[in-house]
Amino acid sequence: MNIQPASPMVQGLKLKIVTRLLKFHIFLIALSHFKSWRTAMKTVTLLKAQIKKYIGPNSIQKIAFVRGRYFWDMYGEGWPSAGFVRNVTRECIRINAAPTDHVGMRNVLFGFTVKCPMQCEHCFEWDNLNLKEKLSFDDVCMITEKLLKYGAGQIHLAGGEPMMRYVELIALLKLYSPRAGFWIVTSGYQLTQERAIELKNAGLTGVCVSIDHHDEQKHNAFRHHKNLFAMAQEAVVAAREAGLVTALSLCATKEFISPENIASYLQMAKQLNVSFLQILEPKAAGHYEGKDVLLHPEHKKLLEETFLKVNYHADYVQHPIVIYHEYYQPTLGCRGAGNGAFYIDPLANVHACPFCRQGVGNLLTDSVEQCVENLKRKGCAAPLPAIKSKKEHAFAMA
Repeated sequence: MNIQPASPMVQGLKLKIVTRLLKFHIFLIALSHFKSWRTAMKTVTLLKAQIKKYIGPNSIQKIAFVRGRYFWDMYGEGWPSAGFVRNVTRECIRINAAPTDHVGMRNVLFGFTVKCPMQCEHCFEWDNLNLKEKLSFDDVCMITEKLLKYGAGQIHLAGGEPMMRYVELIALLKLYSPRAGFWIVTSGYQLTQERAIELKNAGLTGVCVSIDHHDEQKHNAFRHHKNLFAMAQEAVVAAREAGLVTALSLCATKEFISPENIASYLQMAKQLNVSFLQILEPKAAGHYEGKDVLLHPEHKKLLEETFLKVNYHADYVQHPIVIYHEYYQPTLGCRGAGNGAFYIDPLANVHACPFCRQGVGNLLTDSVEQCVENLKRKGCAAPLPAIKSKKEHAFAMA
């Protein structure tokens, strides 16, 4: 396989220069919106404090650079870009807003198809898989229009397998990518070099490819497809070479989690030169409903140590940025449930997230505003662990 040798990670002096320029641009965006130096300075200070809640006592060691734009999160638009200006403006409004003010939505995960050639062990849409398609292309466009009018900054298209509606996917991107950032969340199925280029030209920002093991046979068994591991790796390379931001997504099961497996997986992610690695915890939903899949404290501890080590230790600056949502929940709460994000299933039902199934409306008939209000009222159904102490939150060396 043709592995690009150059890492997308930016570090050291260049990182410092880029960070300062980026902060100055954020100030200019705030000043342009509020027309007040005092309000702009106050907003930037509040934004810095918000970022500090995420990174704790650590300092950012790296950001990703892809085709002229810098990315520090797969759920935010790269800088510089029109999407970055839109997202920062939204955050400036959000941070100064009253609880009742409408400020849009950072991210939406939209499962716009039930079709999939796999039978993945952890599939959260298992009950809907490969039924007759409920959403027509006009329906998908109508829902997307609703989301954009509401103020969605980024839409991640999933399923099922989004490549199963490839022609419509291209048409959707051409229609709406000028107004928001778009990613696809895929198994890598039929994501060829030619298609990756076409997706990029249609306006796609990034591709998140699910690879659930560094071992080819174990990944293929988990996904019930004998050729998927090779297909997934080829998809990553194709997307990266087309100029798309690339990420891996790992469902870290109890059977997978060990220092040896994590080390091997990190090495694979580094060799593939992806910008991000998203680690998801298995939940008792979909095909896992009623099964003993929740991680034990020792599993979570190892994932937390991996998150901190890879993101904030100098030895790992060439590795991709790790995203581990559960790390933030104790201090920041659920980022779904209308608190910045939510999930739309392939039947257009709205949920807090793919694993928290408590339908609060349907976007074929209901407004986004009403669904979000219902989500905020219900909140996240998953119990959150106790808030970390400062000592627990500090950087841990594994």
